[in-house]
Amino acid sequence: MIEIENTNMAKLIELIDSIKDMRFIIQTYFKKRLKNNDLGITVEMLEVLMVLSRGNKINQKEIADRVRKNKANLTPIIHKLSLKGLLLRKEDPKDRRNNIISLTEKGKKLCSTYDAMFEEFYAGFLNDVDIQNLDKTISMLRKIGQQVSSIG
Repeated sequence: MIEIENTNMAKLIELIDSIKDMRFIIQTYFKKRLKNNDLGITVEMLEVLMVLSRGNKINQKEIADRVRKNKANLTPIIHKLSLKGLLLRKEDPKDRRNNIISLTEKGKKLCSTYDAMFEEFYAGFLNDVDIQNLDKTISMLRKIGQQVSSIG
């Protein structure tokens, strides 16, 4: 492993590790909350459903981009959600290789149930979070993300 003498680099590594830890903690929280659901919804399925709940009818590539998966990995998730009657797939008239995905009424009802779970989750932080610092953190993370994207 590379020995890190630079304090700034060490802090950046600590930040990235903290982000990875936070993502793991959040996924674990939602996995526990979803563990005993009747429909067998996974965290990955929930991510897709929530993207659709915010964006009516969107294509599979847009969903893949928003949930940070490639289309090939997303296809079985969409297929399972379709089998559960939670979403519809229609061929995109502009590009037959792509599907337009939308929620069914059953999917919309389920998403509204999960909205309450998300509200409860986020409400728990509001008392302990300084909104100005949160805005700065979001801005900084976006800037770091843009820098990393421009590198490679």
